Amino acid sequence: MNFRLAHAVLVILAFGCGHTALHISPADPASPVDPPKQVVEARPDEPVMPLLDRLKFPNDCDDGNPLTPDDTTINGLCVGIVDADRDGTPNYGSGAPCIGPDLPEGCVDNCRYVYNPDQLDGDGDGLGDACETLTEWDHVKTDVKVVALTFDDGYNDSKLNKIIDALNAHGARSTFFLNGLYLSEKTLKPKTLQRIADGGHLCGNHTFHHKLGKGPGETQREIRDCEPLFMNLAGIELKPLFRSPAYERRLWRDGVLLKNGYNVHLKASLDTQDWTNPPPSPEQMVECVAAEVEPGDIILFHVGPNSTPKAIPLILEALAEQGYYFVTAADLIYFGVPATAENDTAKSCTPYYSK
Repeated sequence: MNFRLAHAVLVILAFGCGHTALHISPADPASPVDPPKQVVEARPDEPVMPLLDRLKFPNDCDDGNPLTPDDTTINGLCVGIVDADRDGTPNYGSGAPCIGPDLPEGCVDNCRYVYNPDQLDGDGDGLGDACETLTEWDHVKTDVKVVALTFDDGYNDSKLNKIIDALNAHGARSTFFLNGLYLSEKTLKPKTLQRIADGGHLCGNHTFHHKLGKGPGETQREIRDCEPLFMNLAGIELKPLFRSPAYERRLWRDGVLLKNGYNVHLKASLDTQDWTNPPPSPEQMVECVAAEVEPGDIILFHVGPNSTPKAIPLILEALAEQGYYFVTAADLIYFGVPATAENDTAKSCTPYYSK
């Protein structure tokens, strides 16, 4: 792809089957001249990709940036839109291509997975200020029925494949936080990781051994040792998304993350607690998620528990019946502002398992 011709590479999402209408009022991208807010409705016969094109770049691929007034669609690509991090939000600046380590003057990166509407660059280094601090969030504030399903750990290849089967069958996109150890030992097979990449799912770093370690050096090794495995096996870039094992914190953690290119720590607003003993039944998991889910939720599952791969297709069906769509954590940002739950406490499914 010629990046100098197309500055926006849009993520292709396939939403839940059977839905023909999606009513969304997207927030305006930041710009010197704010474009008017718009309400975008899916047309009955419209495929998902053109719909998302219109959502992210309304007005027939015009990003509203006065510095690039000639935006147009050529061969399905938005030409003239500067979108350095390819998250679907235009980067307002000089209008020159925002590509490579030496960003042109006036070009500001708006940071992947970080809500950064003002695009401030106080130190003038070409990197948005929001990229230089760690952001932690567990949901987005939205009225749109979208959720992000996330899956941690990954110590069972067969169960992971069943989860992927269910996601793909429902046109759902999800986010995986798999430990590098399981790929290194081939507990998880390379072709399974490739299925995740091919299915349009997202991956973040969850450390190599499922731990932060006892000091900054060990934490850095835990992070870095994962990266070549994902990249070499399936071309997956983990940065800048990180989830700490069991949400573990250390005084040095955030500094090590930023030093190594991770500026987003992703948590969850609904924790299924699927690892508990005795394990929940799939029906209990469905009851909990269907009752507790809210628009913009990030839902936490684990790959290994026996009930999870059995529950996922049922959960997808139950939420789809409520009108929900399933997107990656990256695309969740488009629908609302990232936030953290009150008291930093996720909703839990544990009460549903003691009935």
